[in-house]
Order: sequence, then structure tokens, then C-alpha cells
Amino acid sequence: MNKFLMPDEQNVSETNKRIFDELKDIFGKVPNILLAFTSSENGLENYFNYFIQKNSLTYREREVINLVVSQVNQCPYCLSVHSAVAERIGFNNEQILEIRANNVQFDHNLKAIAALAHNIAFTKGHISGSVLLDFYEAGYDQGHLVDVVLAVGNITTLNLLYAITNVPIDFPHVTVQIS
Repeated sequence: MNKFLMPDEQNVSETNKRIFDELKDIFGKVPNILLAFTSSENGLENYFNYFIQKNSLTYREREVINLVVSQVNQCPYCLSVHSAVAERIGFNNEQILEIRANNVQFDHNLKAIAALAHNIAFTKGHISGSVLLDFYEAGYDQGHLVDVVLAVGNITTLNLLYAITNVPIDFPHVTVQIS
């Protein structure tokens, strides 16, 4: 197996350096998984534009999607990053574990988002049961559905890149298995 060589943060394009400044504002640093995108001349810019795109979901809803999909995909890097982000935006540890387990008890709407994102990731979009009906009954519409699909694709991209590169985890590490 070939080891993925991490790009040198100093030897990237001016566009990537500008994005690094924005990432440092968001995360306090350039996360290794995002640094890996600079291996492609346009990779980071393309992903970053995807990351900051406008959509109908709240930041909390997007973090729920990030956590539940990363759990389905068993991605320790993304679970570590998004557990830290979720804590920073007000989720407590018990809530984070509920989200990851797709067993949200503390918020009806977030439960519907988590269930839908979990089902999309697990079934590759072949939604089963009443998940979609429950999502609509929670007050979401087709626009939200499209934005959930985009968010699932976004985090799946990171999950896949980590699985292939196995970059060092540079956030407080959480275990993939939950009890």
C-alpha cells in the first residue's frame, strides 16, 4: 500500500493560502483532511465552495448529518472533527452520542434529519419505511430534502478521502464504536 504524503502547507497556491485563512477562522487551523485536498490543484477550492454553499439547513442540522453519516461510514477522522464542532455549537456529549447512534431523543426535527441522513447513507438513497414521511411531517419540504442529500454527499466525500488517505487525526480522537 502506498502511503499518502501530506502536502506541505507552505507550498500551496495563493488560492489555497486564501482558503487556509478562512479555514483557520472556522477551525483555528487547517484540518489535515482539508490539507489533503491541496494534492489536487483545484481540490481544496472545489471542496471549500461545496462546504460553504448556501442551503436551507441550519448549522446544527448540518452537524447532525455530518455525525450520523460519519458514523454509518465508520470514519474516525470525521467523527472526531464533527464531535468537536458539535460540542462547540452547543450539543452535549450525550446528545452527540444519540446523534451518532441515530437515536435522537432531545429534538423532534433533528431526529427526522438524523433518520433521513442515516437512511440515505446506509441504503445509498433507497429510502425505506416511513423515514421520508416523518421528515416531511417534521416540517421539512423538498428543498430541505435536496439540501440533506447535498450534505450527505459533502460528508461522504470527506469520509471517503479519509478512508483512502488515512491522514493523521488532528482533533480530539473519538472512537468509532458507540455503546
